[in-house]
Amino acid sequence: MLREAFYDLNRMRRILQIAVKHGFGDLLARARVFERLRLKPPSAEAPPSVSPAQRLARMLAELGPTFVKLGQILSTRPDLLPADAIAALSELQDRAPPMPLSEVKKVLRQDLGGEPEDIFERFEETPLAAASIAQVHRARLKDGREAAVKVRRPDIDRVVRADLDILYTLAHLLQSSPEEGSPLVDGVGLVREFDRAIARELDLAREAETLRAFHKNFSQRTSLSIPEPVEPLCGPRVLTMSLLCGQKIADIPPGSELAQKAAANLIEGTYQQIFEDGLFHSDPHPGNLCVLEDGRVGMMDFGQVGRLTPAMRNTLALMALGVVLRDPDTLARLVYRVGVSGKRVDLGELRLHIQRMMDGQIEKALGEVDTGKILQRLLLLAQRYRVAVPAEYTLVAKAVATVESAVRALHPGLVPATATAPFVRKLLAERYNLDDLRGGMARTLLQLSSFLNELPHQASQILLDLEGGRLTVNVRDPEAGKRLRALRFLGLEVFWGLIAAGLLAGSLPAFFSDRPAPAIAVLAVIGATAIAVCGTAVHWLGPLLRRMSLRRWLERRLGEREWE
Repeated sequence: MLREAFYDLNRMRRILQIAVKHGFGDLLARARVFERLRLKPPSAEAPPSVSPAQRLARMLAELGPTFVKLGQILSTRPDLLPADAIAALSELQDRAPPMPLSEVKKVLRQDLGGEPEDIFERFEETPLAAASIAQVHRARLKDGREAAVKVRRPDIDRVVRADLDILYTLAHLLQSSPEEGSPLVDGVGLVREFDRAIARELDLAREAETLRAFHKNFSQRTSLSIPEPVEPLCGPRVLTMSLLCGQKIADIPPGSELAQKAAANLIEGTYQQIFEDGLFHSDPHPGNLCVLEDGRVGMMDFGQVGRLTPAMRNTLALMALGVVLRDPDTLARLVYRVGVSGKRVDLGELRLHIQRMMDGQIEKALGEVDTGKILQRLLLLAQRYRVAVPAEYTLVAKAVATVESAVRALHPGLVPATATAPFVRKLLAERYNLDDLRGGMARTLLQLSSFLNELPHQASQILLDLEGGRLTVNVRDPEAGKRLRALRFLGLEVFWGLIAAGLLAGSLPAFFSDRPAPAIAVLAVIGATAIAVCGTAVHWLGPLLRRMSLRRWLERRLGEREWE
């Protein structure tokens, strides 16, 4: 216990010393970190003559494996960091010297109950790859199959746990600082998210379960090849799986027949994960990919994955369709829907920002549209409007952007955006029959669907504002009475309009179905038309309604003495 306390204290001092070395001492001083920890500030050094983003990446690399992993997680969060920091952190390489063979054998004995020569027909002592958490050895099973054996470093969990405790302490200090604390960034929540992510990477038994799920999903597909875990030879610190033998993406000649097959399979397999399975590889960088002889793409290292609910998949499908159709109205509503807003969002202003962003895409051909990067920019807008976005959306955006970059390197002529069409079509067809929708009708239905889905959220936001005392009404009109009467009639119009919209929405599936439309759908449209006519009459004949019984009924319900 005392030994661990001394280790933590020395580690804290070392972390702060490295932070000061890379030019972050002023940040720590303003947050009074040294004063509150009762530590003597290390001697300040002149910050290197490089950008803050590069200094951040170099600092994390020097701090060791836990912080390298933290940097890799942060590189998937463009909603938190600027673009130059994301680019710098994306270059962080998780490399480490190989473990001694004696430590590897010790882990195998403890988890699998035997020596490597007893468990495998052949076990290569030199690892194929070595990282901060684990390293991979090539082996041959007793039945002759080639395998990859992933072995976790024995003490890495203790090192990571100690660093996490320090990160929690620093996050609390920075977040509670009156000068440095920011409501936009929940530092403790970010560390908690990182804690969960790295815990998944440390547990190789859990990675084996994930691998089984991916292998099952793609066992009957021809796009991706997923390693199959070898059940008896897996444990908390050992993962044995079938070996994928293929070429690196960088070694494939761009535009060749093999490259074209691989590009098509990679983009198809990625969208199958996102839109069909709801389970996707969240770090598909070229180091985790290889190209097999038949054009399939092998995918490896499933320590970082994301999971999507059906509602999330549907929202992503609508977003993809909105990007392809360049529809800022729908995208604005979807950006508002994906998260939780801390304040009232001006959808008109948000739409204007998205419109400006999309204007830069209008001149581009469809093949030049970067769907992943556009999704990332949309999520950045959400952060700007203080909409807290679930991490799954940012993981999807980063994964899609990474895959699209690899696809363009393999096959510049392929249009990744069009690959979303069959998946979006299938998802939306579960709600609407879209076989015959084209052009403007698709956009209209998309906007109507988004509006109807958004209506409960808007109503809920109003109720929350009322309950929390955050609803503010500023009245400056001297003719408030007339405006109030106009609002009453506007309420009637909105009431009739919502009924009409509901009837129309309810009849849409029947009209777009291959089957003959039932009579009720026709009646619904006729009813909606009649309601629209009545609503128009209410608008224009409002003054004449003052003497009708409806007026007197409203007076009694509102408890007013006079209508005017």
